[in-house]
Amino acid sequence: MNKIWSSRTHYGVSRLAKSLTMTWRCYQSTDVYHTLLERGLIANSTSYLQEHLQSPDRSAYAGIDPTAESLHVGNLVTIMTLLHLRRAGHIPYFVIGGSTGLIGDPSGRLKERDPLSINTVTHNVQEIQCQISDLLHNDFNMWSDKDQLLFKQSRNFGDVILNNATWYENFNIVNFLSSVGRHFRMGAMLSRDSVKQRLNSPEGMCLTEFFYQVFQAYDFQRMCAERNCHIQVGGSDQWGNIVAGCEFIHKVDGKRVHGLTVPLLTNASGEKLGKSLGNAIWLSRAKTSLYEFYQYFMRTEDADVEKFLKIFTFIPVNDIRNIVARHLEKPEERYGTKILANEVTRLVHGEDCMQEACDATEVLYGNPNNLNNKSTNKLQQILRDVPNIQLKWDKSRNMAELALNCGAVPSFNQGRKLIESGGFYVNDTKITDYKAKVESDIRRLDGRITVVRTGKKNYRLIYWAD
Repeated sequence: MNKIWSSRTHYGVSRLAKSLTMTWRCYQSTDVYHTLLERGLIANSTSYLQEHLQSPDRSAYAGIDPTAESLHVGNLVTIMTLLHLRRAGHIPYFVIGGSTGLIGDPSGRLKERDPLSINTVTHNVQEIQCQISDLLHNDFNMWSDKDQLLFKQSRNFGDVILNNATWYENFNIVNFLSSVGRHFRMGAMLSRDSVKQRLNSPEGMCLTEFFYQVFQAYDFQRMCAERNCHIQVGGSDQWGNIVAGCEFIHKVDGKRVHGLTVPLLTNASGEKLGKSLGNAIWLSRAKTSLYEFYQYFMRTEDADVEKFLKIFTFIPVNDIRNIVARHLEKPEERYGTKILANEVTRLVHGEDCMQEACDATEVLYGNPNNLNNKSTNKLQQILRDVPNIQLKWDKSRNMAELALNCGAVPSFNQGRKLIESGGFYVNDTKITDYKAKVESDIRRLDGRITVVRTGKKNYRLIYWAD
């Protein structure tokens, strides 16, 4: 019997966060492959996967490398794929590499990862488990009441979050090599793109990294045997390892299993986003503030709005097309990016945090009177994730010096040029005279804080110490 799930969606914009609330009928399990394809979530897939997904209650998993204490937006592409499968009535699993994280996946890397201690990996695993649990709960809370009742999966959310350390802790290297390693051929292992790339690099490749594909294949076999899981999902750089797992299971158990890879996340400029490149947007609020996270999606380039709405939200594709059409009519109003930022923030951080981010955006980018209409305590709460600095109150300080002292510019002359060009705002009032003194209490909200803006998007909060 095909299962049909609907979802409660909030296409909120700015303070619309009370937003347009509607219930839409999602899709039948027979349609989920087409849905993933239509949303740009399939880079490669093995034969017969579409046919396999036409039956209900299938299981799929993704492996997660705990080489950092937080997931990032790049990981969210794979997670969204699993959540779509869940909404279609299938079972998603998340296998965190408590053991393999000590090695680190070499795919897509030009040099070996720095080794992590067992304590660090254990900490990272715990943090990622909490993040995935939050994502599952937040997604579930976005469903309609009716579908929450229909979702009668007996396990808790935690039951689908696994740690591969549980099946390696009692496995010694000799037994592993004799029972698992004997099924892998060197020629096939050396032909993997991830291996060839590293072997041709100055760094070369160590044995542990070379063997990573064997561990990944064994993870797949354990999931297949113990959880009846026949689908592995991963990034497009994982294709070779996933295929190796499919071949291993067919050879050992005679079963046909399936693989699906999602495209690596890039923007319209072709820039890849990920922690190894230093430009990651983390899902942890401790690593990427709620304000920065929300603004990252608010600042999505027009050329990426449709792509990101398809990848990072559950909004039906026809609705997305309408949203994008309206967005492109008046790009300066950021209609599509507001919806995108709201939906992703709600999924990752929850409804309350999404509302908090909306409030901050309204204060910073809405009516200039919004600043003066808020109490200092409310502003501090709303703007707590905005970069801030404490300065000693000095009424003789001029505006160019203020720009320099708060870190908005690197030099006095650049501060002067910024002000003369009309790009410097104090409490949403444009400053045009760089010699003007910071002497009036009008410059301080409640006599305690000042909000500085440079250009259209960059804010700083100044706390004044008398």
